[in-house]
Amino acid sequence: MESVKFFLCLAFLCSSAFALNIKHKGRLNTNEDEAIAFLEHYDAEYGPILNQYVLASWNYETNLTDENAMAVAEAGGVAGAYYAQASANASTFDTTNFSEDTKRQFSYLQSVSLDDAESEELYNILSEMGRIYGSYQACRTNPSTGLNECMYLEPELTELMAEIGNDDDHLWAWQAWHDGVGRQLRPLYLRYVELSNKQAQLNGYADYGDQWRQKYETTEMETIVQDLYSQVEPLYKQLHAYIRRKLYNTYGANNIDLRGPLPAHLLGDMWGRFWVNLNPIAIPYPDKPSTDPSPEMIRQNYTVERMFRTGNDFYTSMGLLPVPETFWNLSMLEKPTDGREVACHATAWDFYDAKDFRIRMCARVVFEDFQTVHHELGHIQYFMQYAFQPLNYRDGANDGFHEAVGELMSMSFSTTKHLNTLGLLNVPDDPDVDMNFLLFQALNTISTLPFHLTQDTWRWNMFRGDIPEAELNTQYWADKARVLGVAPPVGRDPAQDLDITAIFHVCNNYDMIRYFMRTFFQYQFNEVLCTAAGHVGPLYKCDFYNSTAAGDALKAMLQLGASKPWQDAMEAMTGQRDVLATPLLNYFEPLRVWLEAENAKNGEYIGWDVPASKVESPIEKIVEAKKEGSSPLISKEAAKYLAPIFEETLHSLRNIRF
Repeated sequence: MESVKFFLCLAFLCSSAFALNIKHKGRLNTNEDEAIAFLEHYDAEYGPILNQYVLASWNYETNLTDENAMAVAEAGGVAGAYYAQASANASTFDTTNFSEDTKRQFSYLQSVSLDDAESEELYNILSEMGRIYGSYQACRTNPSTGLNECMYLEPELTELMAEIGNDDDHLWAWQAWHDGVGRQLRPLYLRYVELSNKQAQLNGYADYGDQWRQKYETTEMETIVQDLYSQVEPLYKQLHAYIRRKLYNTYGANNIDLRGPLPAHLLGDMWGRFWVNLNPIAIPYPDKPSTDPSPEMIRQNYTVERMFRTGNDFYTSMGLLPVPETFWNLSMLEKPTDGREVACHATAWDFYDAKDFRIRMCARVVFEDFQTVHHELGHIQYFMQYAFQPLNYRDGANDGFHEAVGELMSMSFSTTKHLNTLGLLNVPDDPDVDMNFLLFQALNTISTLPFHLTQDTWRWNMFRGDIPEAELNTQYWADKARVLGVAPPVGRDPAQDLDITAIFHVCNNYDMIRYFMRTFFQYQFNEVLCTAAGHVGPLYKCDFYNSTAAGDALKAMLQLGASKPWQDAMEAMTGQRDVLATPLLNYFEPLRVWLEAENAKNGEYIGWDVPASKVESPIEKIVEAKKEGSSPLISKEAAKYLAPIFEETLHSLRNIRF
């Protein structure tokens, strides 16, 4: 810790030298030329500092050692100190009569930090939450072999939850993870909330949730998201009823209530976030040709590098930028085989030198990862397109935009038309195949909307202090039952459990409304690019591969970075300023019609009966929970994550995308 303090002091001393040149004897400086010079100096000095911080973070996450963790702390200390001093220096200017661009750049430098002791405490809390999440193992005696076994989240528990058919295994894994991780995180998370709120209030926000919402540069964010979801909710309820019947057919009446919520442990992943792993039991026409090209990828001897080069070709075919040559040498595209412990969660990295861009991923030769490749390359394209901007503008128009670009390109790549073009499919034009494709897309998008919405509306209320501490977990599941129609498979202990924390984004300090918003942005962008590409026909058949007109439309938005409000960036691409639900609804209209007919034919109950009790699990009433003993087993830094404490205080340090 002493070495970190040395770097902090050094950074303060270096940055204070410039501070002497901009103070005007206690008066606020109204000279815009000097303000612009200050910003240029800030760019010139802070860029290399950020570069060193990101390099240290990269080295750590691709080789999880104590030595590399300390290097991150040291580089982060320097970056944090420089930013804090730059923010203090920026406050010596009166920007009232400055140009809008200068005002906007200064707005990214208006930040006040907690005192040293509380800043260090918050850093340590986030680091510890990341460590618990990354290194927890659930252990049991295997019911089939009788042998003791322990499982990390990745890959063992994730693979187990993706399987279909063994309710007991899913129940054990869900409970072991949520009890083992959530209960450890609860006291840490409650203190994190206190400190984050205090820091937000020091910066003029009502609370930390208010600070998150203000990234969208509107005071109406809560109204906007509720209005968007109200338009999509009828489609979600049709999908919910359809999936409930398929789960009933698979797991039986002892596990699924045809008028009730869905059990959280049977939805295909640890959190019920994405339902794509339910596709084998949900596919409308299973006898039709598959739209999964994974077997053909294997037959054609695809490699991970070929997947990335194919993805890069997708972007360049639209007249967009190729990745730099250094990308191929410096990225980590596959899991290393040299014994290093690494973080595998797929992420794209901007090193803030306008030339170094990388992806860290443990990719496999499967279609799911091929889609992720196109998504992560979308982040890289965004990085490259706004690399010429001042440092404070090297970000997406908002977090949702950044996510939407990757999803947009992945969606176009995934169409049967494009996969036929690549020679990975040979699927005829068939409305039944189209319905299989649309249902799969819905399991990856429509199912996530209420999940992402509830994750953050609950946190907004929690940051506001609207939920008593004793009722935090109870209210979380009440919200999920009401909005998602999902319930825990076993009763939860309101004094011990805080289940929302047992997902990467929550314990690592990321909002999730970005994923909610990105879904609407994605389909809105898709409609515009399809028009630019001259597409005629259903939107779900649109592929803008080889369309430079679509590339030009996308480029106009990407190059703005964060230099304009997101509404301006939206207008640059779409010609209007509002986020709309209609493009998404247009895309899925054929599926909506099909679901309504199918559900009516089967006499499905649309919606769900919300349980009267918010504490007892309604699923527990029909499931005899089989509780296997589980205990945490923390290996020595097995999958340690250093949480990005500087994400909020260093506004421009949002380099990692996933």
